[in-house]
Amino acid sequence: MIESVSRRAFSSSSGTYNVRASELARERKLNVFNVVVLFLDDTQQTFQIEKKAKGSVLLELVFQNLELVEKDYFGLQFTENGSPPSATNTEITRWLDSSKSVKKQVGGNAQFWLAVRFYPPEPSRLAEEYTRYLLCLQLRKLLLDGRMTAPRNTALLLASFTVQAELGDYNANEHSSNYLSELCLLPKQTCEDERRVRELHKLHKGQSPPDAEANFLEHAKRLPCYGVESHPAKDYNGKDIFIGVTSIGIVVFQNNIRMNTFSWSKIVKISFKKKQFFIQLKREPSESYDTVLGFNMRSGRAAKALWRCSVERHGFFRLRAPRRRPLLGALGALAGVTAPTVARTETQALEDARRSRSTNRSFVRRSGSRTRERSAGASPALVHTNSARGSRVTTHEEPTPRHAWGDVAHENEDSDGGFLERALRVPLSYVDESESESPEPEPDAVEGAVCVRLAAGADGRFGFNVRGGGNNTAVLVSRVAPRTRAHLQEGDQVISINGKDVDELTHEQVVHTIRNTKGVLTLLVKPNAVYEPEESGPEEPAVCFVPLGSGACEGDALEQSMLLLGDGLASGAALRQYETLLRRLPEESTAVSKLPQNVNKNRYRDIAPYDTTRVILKNGPTGDYINASYINMEIPSSDLVLTYIATQGPLASTMGDFWQMVWESESSLIVMLTVLAERGRAKCHQYWPKVGASLKATTCLSVQTSCEQNLGHYVRREMVMKDSNGASRSVTQLQYIAWPDHGVPEDSTAFIDFTKLCSKLRNHRAVIPTVVEELTEAEERILEPPMIVHCSAGVGRTGALILAETALELLGRGQPLYPLEIVRAIRTQRPMCIQNASQYKFVCESIQAAYAQGLSAPSEHSEPAEHSERTEPNN
Repeated sequence: MIESVSRRAFSSSSGTYNVRASELARERKLNVFNVVVLFLDDTQQTFQIEKKAKGSVLLELVFQNLELVEKDYFGLQFTENGSPPSATNTEITRWLDSSKSVKKQVGGNAQFWLAVRFYPPEPSRLAEEYTRYLLCLQLRKLLLDGRMTAPRNTALLLASFTVQAELGDYNANEHSSNYLSELCLLPKQTCEDERRVRELHKLHKGQSPPDAEANFLEHAKRLPCYGVESHPAKDYNGKDIFIGVTSIGIVVFQNNIRMNTFSWSKIVKISFKKKQFFIQLKREPSESYDTVLGFNMRSGRAAKALWRCSVERHGFFRLRAPRRRPLLGALGALAGVTAPTVARTETQALEDARRSRSTNRSFVRRSGSRTRERSAGASPALVHTNSARGSRVTTHEEPTPRHAWGDVAHENEDSDGGFLERALRVPLSYVDESESESPEPEPDAVEGAVCVRLAAGADGRFGFNVRGGGNNTAVLVSRVAPRTRAHLQEGDQVISINGKDVDELTHEQVVHTIRNTKGVLTLLVKPNAVYEPEESGPEEPAVCFVPLGSGACEGDALEQSMLLLGDGLASGAALRQYETLLRRLPEESTAVSKLPQNVNKNRYRDIAPYDTTRVILKNGPTGDYINASYINMEIPSSDLVLTYIATQGPLASTMGDFWQMVWESESSLIVMLTVLAERGRAKCHQYWPKVGASLKATTCLSVQTSCEQNLGHYVRREMVMKDSNGASRSVTQLQYIAWPDHGVPEDSTAFIDFTKLCSKLRNHRAVIPTVVEELTEAEERILEPPMIVHCSAGVGRTGALILAETALELLGRGQPLYPLEIVRAIRTQRPMCIQNASQYKFVCESIQAAYAQGLSAPSEHSEPAEHSERTEPNN
């Protein structure tokens, strides 16, 4: 009966309704939720994703919306309480994990902020202009909210580039006296700050927004906190520190000063257990044990977050391809916490960008600094026109852009504005594409090679620098002017120059060939070369400082040199030029240090004295070799020569050689710039006895400490050396204890005072009685001994003190001061002196402070006040 009814019902007009399909559609609709993403230009967009969708789905939607090509550097941040990421809530700020469910990570508060996750060490290597623009926006936000700090001069310079990028050229008719008050450029911005930014803004006339942003990034990347993701922690003494993870390794900050740097090449293993984070360092040749550093984090969760951050950055910046996750780790068996992996590495991202050579699409720049005149209906960040980004926004008709790093003078410039242009001459210049009649090399000879033709600028430069050459080292392009990037990019390998193969050329010959090319330079380059700057050779200097004027201005030579130094530090040019100096002279031999009987006398295998300037012992207990160098610094326009012996901190096996050197050099002053141990690693053997005790240094020499005073940032010890024939000598040791290894002191004034004390004691002529058997009375000899200076390796902090004392002597005599030339002179006598840019910057800033205080000659200053009582040593 039912069957017949059904046939009858469906044989006529009928209808159906699929109940199950409707229920499934309802369920699918309920499984979709909205996610709000705030972009770097303060606009926002809502995206719909399924509740079970992983983070990779949301990330891809965001990147497609922005048409972001170099997306590997970016990520999405969220906070546990939904507040915007800031300097005060770093502990509750998280990165969206692409492999996990979005819903499970954020819960019900689905709000994200687009941010830069991996900061490129060289922003100029980014292929897309839009990527550099987003990086600028990110850095401006960090500087404004306090997550990044910068010296005031540098912050003002960065703000001026921001103004140039957003407002264009300074125009007196358009810009009122308070036009900068509408912009939020600096934290705690003052009228004086706005005045100084305005004067700097005038100097950037002709720079287009991309040029200004390129200059912004060139200076920002040299800040100590650039690209650092900081995690609060405590050291083994319980002091508050921040552990930062960067592209180069793991750094330790205290009071916003970088105290230690552990590069990835020096780290063997990183791990965490409960609230502790551990770094295992590579064993040095002179060590018989592994060094493991431990840091106390605020919680076990914080320790794990720091560990994950370190693993991810190491994988992104150091690996050529992502590390494959072990099978046991993927199954979670016997492997503990599985190490995270990155989807792609920077090497892969750069190779893809170079391979594509994509043209920069236009886009709308929004002012990220406006504090007023921003309506609720502001235009979106991206205006799509024919599937491309819109053109940039300017406030007035732009002139033809001038060279961002050029040396072109402009008419009607203020006297203040012309100063930097005349003072800082930078050889990089723009290059215009030009046709050439010269023969082109055949690119088919090298797979993937392309031919590039560049025309010289007005100053004869072609707009790029090179590294490498000689010793089978590839010649790589290391820096390129912004407008040259259409033809050449950082990391490109140069195969030939004007048809000449560069394989057999040294670096100097490569640079000479490029500089002497007239007209058009023809290069055969391989675009996909891997860029390894730390392993390359010396670079063509990026900056050249020259004194201003002559004749009537010669009387102000010291003032001019200090102004140049200040501007160079503010712009970052001084540090760029420091980094181009040769660390050692290739023509100088160190063969004696490598002899089998001398190898174990070197604390570090890569730091050894030149054979021509080494100290030769006459009666050394173990031979004539000691890791020490004579350094003589002549003071111009005077008969004064500052004499030093720069040496490494004595080892237990070289303590006798050290005291023999002190005796033979007739020195009465030892300056020690290290503590005995730092971070669990021995830096120097205690080569002096306790107060009242005696030490047998050699078979003929003994040393006794008569007194010791702890004076805060340094310790002063008075010792007496005695020879077996009855002769004796008083020796003063000054141990500076406020300079951390691979860091800089917190107080520059204390360091300058200490340097002046060293200079005063050096100038004191020691009267030494010498017993002579043929005479009935003691004779007196007046000596002018060298100052013996050492730290751990005898190059970093040792070179810094020599630079500081030489500079103070020049200041006291009114002589012009060029720290870079002093460093170059020091390194011709001992390699690698002043080991890193932070040491050089600290000494230069200390010199600036001394000059600003009206420093007189060092010898006119008295010894710093001594308040502490005599104490016994505790080490």
